[in-house]
Amino acid sequence: MEKVTFRYLSQEDVVKTAVPYEKVIELVETAMVSKGKNMVECPPKPGIHTRENTFLHAMPAFLIDQDICGMKWVCGYPENHKRNLPQIAGILVYNDEITGMPLSIMDCRWITAVRTAAVSAVTAKYCKPNKAETLSIIGAGVQGTIHTLMLKIVAAEIKKVCVYDVRQESINQFKEKITQKLDIEVVEANNPEEAARLGDILVTATQRVDKPIVKREWLKKGSLGIALEAGRAWEGSAILNADRYITDDWELAKSYEKQGAFPDGLPELHSTLGKIVIGEEPGRESANDIILAINEGMAISDIILAREIYNRALEYNIGIELPLMESENIF
Repeated sequence: MEKVTFRYLSQEDVVKTAVPYEKVIELVETAMVSKGKNMVECPPKPGIHTRENTFLHAMPAFLIDQDICGMKWVCGYPENHKRNLPQIAGILVYNDEITGMPLSIMDCRWITAVRTAAVSAVTAKYCKPNKAETLSIIGAGVQGTIHTLMLKIVAAEIKKVCVYDVRQESINQFKEKITQKLDIEVVEANNPEEAARLGDILVTATQRVDKPIVKREWLKKGSLGIALEAGRAWEGSAILNADRYITDDWELAKSYEKQGAFPDGLPELHSTLGKIVIGEEPGRESANDIILAINEGMAISDIILAREIYNRALEYNIGIELPLMESENIF
């Protein structure tokens, strides 16, 4: 039997591969093309929930037309900040598509963070208003920060970021990071309503909340809303009365509804991001339409990015090669 090894990549190794944000967006858009063409195998993610408002999700994916496969095992524990631990963490297994052998086991925290923002960036590319000059961020943590950086790539016209968070420390850190990287005005909102009313693009990145905080009447005509917490931060009227509702995976959205994520129900009419990208469904049709995107997070985005990271790790000799098995003898 051939000796089987895999490449272990820590979080720092993954970051060291230095995949540019522009490349991340390009790869995620490519994954959405595969989804739009029905060339993916990506079942709704099963999960367990060891504490209230927590999750551990298994996320397998196969991009058929690109012959890429693997699985992410990721957790979300909002109270981890009290233990000086990240809220989102986990590992990703990238597999050989011919043999099924694991080629790499890598940290998935950076991957999860950037692919989530990249899906939003792809959405904005096709659905943002013509002049999206003000970006509003509710939730100034990791996702709020990375979303700002990536949305600026696809919406270069953004001149101002209006940010709100319940923690002043998070706002201060957000302002410091954004002003270091972008020539852009950052202003603080006094409350969610103020942020929502100002935003041409409004992103809620709040993790899970006890009750909805975004109301339909706060939204600007022609705005694009992006909700990262399966819509939990948005009132039912805001979700059901959007002029266009967009998701990356309708089956996944329905599975979240069964778990209680949409207590007022899902909109009857919807568009999927992959179909929009390949031109089979419209993105923005009217300048006055309020569009709401609730992308649930498909593993195809993680796996396509994992391949890029793995290839770069091989090229630059990043990570550690570890043995998995050396003989057929298991007795």
